[in-house]
Amino acid sequence: MHAHAPRWRPFSNPDPLGNSGFAVSTFVSALHTGAIGISSGAPPNIVVGLALFYGGMAQVIAGGWSFAINNSFGAVVFTSYGCFWLSYAATLIPSFGISQVLSSLDAETRAHSLGIFYLAWVLQTFIFLLGSSRRTWGSFLTLLFLLITNTLTCAGNWIQSEHVLHAGGYMGMITAIIAWYTVAADMLTTETFYCRLPNPAMGLHSMSDGIDTAVNTPFAPALCSPQITSKLHGRTPECHIDLVHPMDSQPPRHRRGDKRRSRTSSSSSHIFGISTCNVGHGSPAQV
Repeated sequence: MHAHAPRWRPFSNPDPLGNSGFAVSTFVSALHTGAIGISSGAPPNIVVGLALFYGGMAQVIAGGWSFAINNSFGAVVFTSYGCFWLSYAATLIPSFGISQVLSSLDAETRAHSLGIFYLAWVLQTFIFLLGSSRRTWGSFLTLLFLLITNTLTCAGNWIQSEHVLHAGGYMGMITAIIAWYTVAADMLTTETFYCRLPNPAMGLHSMSDGIDTAVNTPFAPALCSPQITSKLHGRTPECHIDLVHPMDSQPPRHRRGDKRRSRTSSSSSHIFGISTCNVGHGSPAQV
């Protein structure tokens, strides 16, 4: 008897779900912070439902899907901000007791507590922003304006300035609009719409010697590895990315004694694409 390996079924792209939950929750919360049509200082109770189920639960689910497709950046970002919305909702739900404790404090202590909370997310968002510098412009701009939003919200709570808090609310609206654009760019393809919205990848330049890598799709995480480029002996490879189905990306078979087999030709498959580096001799090395 032969045991058959279970057939792997690829996941769909979880980015639209995570960005949608983030955009809707951020937009509604920003409207409250900006006090547009709402009395200043009104409790943002309407945000609780969105923070729990769409901003929180949906982003955590999207982060789990990102883990499954080997997208570490998306997994960490979506799961982190999903937990942010869950923790934010917990501060507004009376059964958790956090809101009662905050209301019992004096105004300065309460403001500093909220400022420290947002300060931690300012640092976290800054790290995510650095990690997005080699991804799409939509992801980079969303995190950039989110960093500005969190910074203004942190400063507004710390110094107890209503004007700074309103400015943070306005920047949060811009952040949500950019996130909505990335959702539209992912979902409105030529198969579902009459045109496709541009969301180009940022220009990439490898840190290796003599290698310039241009990635034309946001779903191509593979780059030429330093292990391969260190053995090229001065030759400049041409890197490109071919989108293939994961089930069709099988490593090539080599005959015994095949001289094309070398240490520099390592193979590994990716969910959304395979990056090949033509080293000038023999078959291309898959990375």
